[in-house]
Amino acid sequence: MLSNSERSSAARSGSRMMHGGYASARPLTRTQSDSFNALVDTFIPAEDGWPPADELSLAELAAQYLVPDDADLSLYPNFRVSEFFALLDERVPGLADLAPAERVAAVSNFEDEDATTFRRVLDFVYYVYYGHSDVVELIRQRTRYGKDFHGRPQPIGYDAVLENWGTRRPSPDRGTFIPTNAVLRAPQARKAGA
Repeated sequence: MLSNSERSSAARSGSRMMHGGYASARPLTRTQSDSFNALVDTFIPAEDGWPPADELSLAELAAQYLVPDDADLSLYPNFRVSEFFALLDERVPGLADLAPAERVAAVSNFEDEDATTFRRVLDFVYYVYYGHSDVVELIRQRTRYGKDFHGRPQPIGYDAVLENWGTRRPSPDRGTFIPTNAVLRAPQARKAGA
């Protein structure tokens, strides 16, 4: 298994960034799917209308983004399929078989033991969950500013901006000069204006 620093170095060495995932990704085993769905449901509990991982088939989507074992390591998510699930088996064994409170405790221990790797796993889970088309649609419908959300990784920005760009014209005066003695600090300016 590569260390985090080796992984960063390998990722920058001419490999490509994945956007659409691997078209020829192999499906996960039932155990891997259950483990991944349990991990997602631990990080993002299904409540208030937000769907659980198995309802969205997130494990199948994750399989497209995990790097196949026989492929070069890509920039993102920096996990090969076997490596990702070996990591879960090592850090949070039997996660799918645990009760929700036990899952939280196991994941918390993982975070305490290896915060850097935990953060990478968490980022990947968020990437897959919040990038799913059904979740993107829920964000658009249910959140205050969600109507402009386009999903990961926001390639086209927001439909509307908060500022009116281009409505202020640049000053026609070029080369203006303010003498140093005329520049006042804010408290002095208040006294001078009074």
